[in-house]
Amino acid sequence: MSKRPWESSDNVSDFKRKRENHDTAPSKVIHVRNVSDGTREHDLIAAVTNFGKVSYVTLMPKNRQALIEFEQVESAINLMGYAKEHEINVNGRTAFFNYSVSTTIKRAGNVGEAYKEYGPNKVLLLTVLNPMYAITADVLHTICSRHGEVLRIAIFHKNGVQALVEYADSSQAGQAKLALDGADIYAGCCTLKIEFSKTDRVNVIVSNEESMDYTGGAPPGNPPHAGRGPLIGGAQGQYGGPGAAAAPGAGYNYHQPGPPTPYGGAAPPAAGTHGYGGGYGQQQHQPPQQYGGAAPYGPPAGVPPGGRNTEPGAVVMVYNLNPERINCDKLFNIFCAYGNVIRIKVFVKKLGSALVQMDRREGAANAIKYLNEASFMDQELALSFSHHSMIEDRGLVGKLPDDTPAVVDYSNSRNNRFQSAEQSRKNLMIAPPCTLHFFNAPPQSTEQDLQMVFSSAGAPAPASITIFPPKAPTAKTSGLMHWAAPPMALEAMAICNHTTLTPGGQAFTLKLAFSLSKLGGGPGASM
Repeated sequence: MSKRPWESSDNVSDFKRKRENHDTAPSKVIHVRNVSDGTREHDLIAAVTNFGKVSYVTLMPKNRQALIEFEQVESAINLMGYAKEHEINVNGRTAFFNYSVSTTIKRAGNVGEAYKEYGPNKVLLLTVLNPMYAITADVLHTICSRHGEVLRIAIFHKNGVQALVEYADSSQAGQAKLALDGADIYAGCCTLKIEFSKTDRVNVIVSNEESMDYTGGAPPGNPPHAGRGPLIGGAQGQYGGPGAAAAPGAGYNYHQPGPPTPYGGAAPPAAGTHGYGGGYGQQQHQPPQQYGGAAPYGPPAGVPPGGRNTEPGAVVMVYNLNPERINCDKLFNIFCAYGNVIRIKVFVKKLGSALVQMDRREGAANAIKYLNEASFMDQELALSFSHHSMIEDRGLVGKLPDDTPAVVDYSNSRNNRFQSAEQSRKNLMIAPPCTLHFFNAPPQSTEQDLQMVFSSAGAPAPASITIFPPKAPTAKTSGLMHWAAPPMALEAMAICNHTTLTPGGQAFTLKLAFSLSKLGGGPGASM
């Protein structure tokens, strides 16, 4: 792992030393150690899925260990190659990965053996991985009723998309588990991970699209959504029919483009160096084809700017934050450089951790690529894709040490910078640099005025400032600011980006962005 010039180069982390002492011959089965309490199979799958298709996972919670079996040994080799140089976090803790001496994980061969492992129960817990389409009770009923009489279904969103499915008896539930575990509802997505539930009955108070009593025992609520109808049998390919990506038991079947990138992310689009306004910088990639289209930047097709819709895999888990100094706005001020931010949650009990929900997977992938291992507020950030498909709105919001809310919605923020193709082209996809481009400052702002913005906020002040000549006396002030090291510039950006300045009673929002320029070398920055 390359070292940055402002960091110590003589430290070897414990996790790397531990890996080096456990080398063995390559196997498609990976042994995972230091698995945190409460980790589920889907947590492990989410951490490694982009290295290859996972066939099976076994947890050994008493030993804090697990086994992961890939379909191909090359997938395991890709994972180990990455894990030798990078930490991989699973459910909030750094996990250690080694090749297993086993070549396969022993499966339960029949329903009886499955009962011995999990305990018989007529209620199944379904976790839907990579939920790219809406999952309703009727969709699950269509699938599950092929293997027995389904009595009740309840969908909930505590850990992504999950559901409880109650069968008439445990034998039918066992048959359904063996038949459906690991299958895709639609081609390449909505993969089922199934376990026996600890509860023996599903309580349905009101029947609607997310909870249904098929015995007729619950009063009707809101009618099921009729606009799209059940997704089973749609153009995306149906389970067990044409276009299905996997048959029952054929593996978890996550499909992601390109080779694995840090923390299992999909390969991000090519970086660009578009200048801010007036043709600054040079173009290095093609701009999006159209606003809202299938392009690297901008909102997903059909979603209005600032809308709540989010592509699957667009939630980032952030670790190693300074819990005494971080808040949602500071995270927004740096993540907005990589894509539109929908919502941010800073954990109150899990200190130093946060979730950032972007509107596109590409934005999340770029944030992980360029911010992972970045020095920020005296900490080294660790970023990975979260297994959550979105940050849930649960009503009550806690407070952070600075008395700001722990959850903030930015879906309608005017400070999001990827609202159109034109805006998107102006953003640089780079690691935090020493130089920031500033713009939208009040007209005729001086160096002293700008230095005061940072010093009054307790942020690192720039070592030097270059102000661009204004086009008119009333034009807003823009230019470049330079710091001695990237961590100082990144902290300054987090604290002072989008600061409101009100000289003479008129409000101006100071905006900061990454720049490739060096002072005296001409401007070249993003929007």
